[in-house]
Amino acid sequence: MGLIKTGYTEKTAENFIIDSATVFTDFRYDTETKEFTGTPMGATSGGVEFNSELSYRKVEVDGTYVMDVVGLNVLESATASIKANLIELTAENLRRSINGTLASTTEEEAPEGYMIIKPKRYLSEGDYISSLAIAGIHNGTKQPVIVVIDQGLVKSGLALKTEDNKEAVIEQEITANATYEQLAKDEFPWRIYYPSTTTA
Repeated sequence: MGLIKTGYTEKTAENFIIDSATVFTDFRYDTETKEFTGTPMGATSGGVEFNSELSYRKVEVDGTYVMDVVGLNVLESATASIKANLIELTAENLRRSINGTLASTTEEEAPEGYMIIKPKRYLSEGDYISSLAIAGIHNGTKQPVIVVIDQGLVKSGLALKTEDNKEAVIEQEITANATYEQLAKDEFPWRIYYPSTTTA
């Protein structure tokens, strides 16, 4: 048969991830129900993005300067992040954007029925999202393909723009952070769950 003319095969369409993914906080696998669970972070607009970057250092060995050589590449750094454009602007989503505090107001601060979100100087453990996931649908199995990051921290800050005939959207870029245990085991704080079969 030789080489075919296209990379498209009879299985190609089964391996599409279709439509925008959903973002979940408090993601976990429930061993009793045998299901993934999580809390939707909020509605998005313009899609969701996962990025993983690996940086390698080339070991300098005399006589190998002219080309890359197997065995002389060392992983120097690895990062992962999830970027979402949130159109659902809850108080918690705004708080995460500034890594701030969220509290009820006093009578001196505002009328009854308001919350107050304040920036703060130092990060605390509660500023990290212990397990954050994005789930998109695998076209062949109709099961979710799930990307998970651990100890997610919003580092993008807050930019809020309002405009006539448009809804405000905030971009959050949430980076993965290893726990001490993950660092000790050389285990990266992100992973992908992929359906093991392509039969619907």
